[in-house]
Amino acid sequence: MDVIAVKDLWFNYGDLVVLKGINFSVKRGEVFSLLGTNGAGKTTLIRLLCGKMKASRGDIKVLNLVPYFEREELLKRIGLVEENSGHYKRLSVWDNLIFFAEIFGVELPANRVRELLELVELQDKAEEPVSSLSKGMRQRLALARALLHKPELLFLDEPSSGLDSYAAERLHKFILDYCSQGGTVFLTTHYLEEAEKLSSRVAILNEGEIVCCGNPLELCAEHLPEKVEIVRAGKKIFVAPGLEELFFKFTQKSWKRIES
Repeated sequence: MDVIAVKDLWFNYGDLVVLKGINFSVKRGEVFSLLGTNGAGKTTLIRLLCGKMKASRGDIKVLNLVPYFEREELLKRIGLVEENSGHYKRLSVWDNLIFFAEIFGVELPANRVRELLELVELQDKAEEPVSSLSKGMRQRLALARALLHKPELLFLDEPSSGLDSYAAERLHKFILDYCSQGGTVFLTTHYLEEAEKLSSRVAILNEGEIVCCGNPLELCAEHLPEKVEIVRAGKKIFVAPGLEELFFKFTQKSWKRIES
């Protein structure tokens, strides 16, 4: 079953075309990663999928709902983690989660908050103000908030940005555990190793267009030779084909690829 289905999606700000004829689908239980440089349109696409903005043209279905027109129903079934997650910094970790649990209409909110604090390992910080937390802790708090109402689908917009390796590793484990229990994740990231490690499928977005989409290993086998030569700063680097080379093939014209 397709959890997300996008057909011929276009979006523009006035005369500026941001997304151009996007087509892709996401199946239940997978981690789907969207890769792209800054300005490629990743965050715009997430906002369209969550119903925050209306497409200029095309069809979007998320959990069989039309996001912009059925956003209230959609928000009951999805979770969203953005870079600016809107925590109330003066309030404690506990009070933040209780507040949002009540907004979501969570039954027995205190029990659910305790459960999630243990899941994201913030139980010892429950009474601390959010302003005192590290970036990694705030990111885990954002995950806890997104999970309060037990969503079927998580949108994670560059969740590892600025995290140290230990915090990122804990985040990755959480993502894989969530999907193993039937959840689905739509992830945007700048980190190619992260996408290669976590993703069932990846899509590369370049200048508003999806230039390739599929299983990382299959995409590399299809689009790259047995070895690639990358010329960077006048130096040649020979490497085995992987997602990094595939990404730069489609997004960085200054990087040259030749068969070796």
